[in-house]
Amino acid sequence: MSETKLPRPGQATLAGWLIVLASLFTVVAAWDQIAGLRSLDTRERVEEVLAEPPLAGSGIDLDSILDLMHVMALVTGAIAAAAVILGWHVLQRSKQARLALTVIAAPLFFAGMFGGGFWSTLAAVAVILLWMSPTRDWFDGVTPAKREALDTGDPDQTSYVAPTAPATPTEVPTASPTATPGETQPGTTTGPARLAEQQPPPWTGAVAHPTKAAPRRRPGAVMAAAVLTWIGSGFTALMMLASAVTATANPDVILEQVRKQAESDPNMREVAGLYTADIIIASAWVMAVLVTIVCVAAAVFAAFAVRRHSWARVALMISAGISALSLLLFALAFPPAVILFGAAVATFSFLLRPEVAAWFRG
Repeated sequence: MSETKLPRPGQATLAGWLIVLASLFTVVAAWDQIAGLRSLDTRERVEEVLAEPPLAGSGIDLDSILDLMHVMALVTGAIAAAAVILGWHVLQRSKQARLALTVIAAPLFFAGMFGGGFWSTLAAVAVILLWMSPTRDWFDGVTPAKREALDTGDPDQTSYVAPTAPATPTEVPTASPTATPGETQPGTTTGPARLAEQQPPPWTGAVAHPTKAAPRRRPGAVMAAAVLTWIGSGFTALMMLASAVTATANPDVILEQVRKQAESDPNMREVAGLYTADIIIASAWVMAVLVTIVCVAAAVFAAFAVRRHSWARVALMISAGISALSLLLFALAFPPAVILFGAAVATFSFLLRPEVAAWFRG
C-alpha cells in the first residue's frame, strides 16, 4: 500500500480536531480576557488574590499583575492561533506540523494555565496522542498489517493449512520376461485402471484459508495501558487523600470559601447555612475513600490484564471510560485534570488495538 493512501486512524482524527477546535476556543478566550482585563470585576478579583498569602506584602501592585495578564493573554492567543493552523496540517499527515506542535505544546499549556484556560490545556494534551500508536504508525507510513507482523514477530503474518497430499500413484509395472502375451503379473494393474490411479484425487470444494497468527509476545500497548492506569490511579488516590487531610486540618478555610460563594450567589445562601466543620470533614473522607477504592480496583484490573485475563481487559476498559467522562467534567473546574483525562483516553485506546484483542483471544 502506498504511503499516500494510508487510511487515517480514528485516534489521529480525534487528536487533530481536538487541537484545532480547542486552540480556536483558546484564541476566543484570550481575546475575551484582554477585552475585560481592565473591568471592575477583574480588578476586584486580582486585589483579592494580592491580599492573600503568599502575595500579601510582596510589594506587587495591581497594575503590574494586569500588565502581566495582558502579555500572557497575547502570548496564549498567538500560540493558539499557530496551533489551529498546525492542527489542520497534522490532519493532512504533515510531520513538520506535528514537530512544531510538540515544541509549542508546553508554552501553550503553561500560558493557558496562567489565565485558567481549559481549552489550552486540552489542546496541549491532545498533542501527546500524535506520538502514540496507531497515529505514530500513520505518520511513519507503517500499514496496520506491517505493524501487526512486527508485534506478533511473524513476518508472514499468516499460517496456512497444508493441503492434503495426493495419493501416491501406483508404479507402472515392468513387463516380465517370462510373461506371455495377454497375461499379467499378480498385484499389477493394466491399461485404464493404471491411468486412473495416476490421476490426482477429485476436488472436494475445500479451500485452505489463511488464519491470523496469535501474537507470540505481549503487545507493548498492554503494558502501556497498565502503566498509565497505575500512575493515574496512584496520583488520583494520593490527591484525594491529601485533600481529605487538608480539609481535616483546615475546615475553616473551606467554610470561608463557601460563605464567599453564598454572598455572590443568592441560591447558595440556604445551602451554605447547612455546612459545618464536621460535615465538611466527613464528606471529604467519604469521597477520598470511595475514589481510593475505585483506583485500587483499576490497578488490580491492570495487573490481571498484564497476566492475560480477558475479563480484566473488559473491566479496565469500562473503568477507563467512566474515569474519562468523570475527569472531563472535573476538568471544567480544575484544568490540570485534563492530563488524567488524556491518560484515561489513551488507556482505552490501547486496549482497543487489534493486536491486543488478538493476544487476549490467544
